[in-house]
Amino acid sequence: MDKLRSLEEKISSVIEKAKALKQEKDNMQRRIEELEGQVAQSQNELNSLREELNNKNTELDSVRNDKNSVAEQIDAILGELDSIDI
Repeated sequence: MDKLRSLEEKISSVIEKAKALKQEKDNMQRRIEELEGQVAQSQNELNSLREELNNKNTELDSVRNDKNSVAEQIDAILGELDSIDI
């Protein structure tokens, strides 16, 4: 009879451990899903920031080109004024 009781206790212990492990697995799975969602959100934000950076770089290139164009025009005007000899 003691062997049967001991076996029942061991079975109960194994069942409790299995329940605890299943609960831990479920918790870990939920945490993984949360982290995957955060990673996806971070990647979306990163892509958005990259796009914004590309737009700013394009805008900066345009401003630089405009600056160079204006500088060339000023040099040409100054050259003309020098040739007029006022």
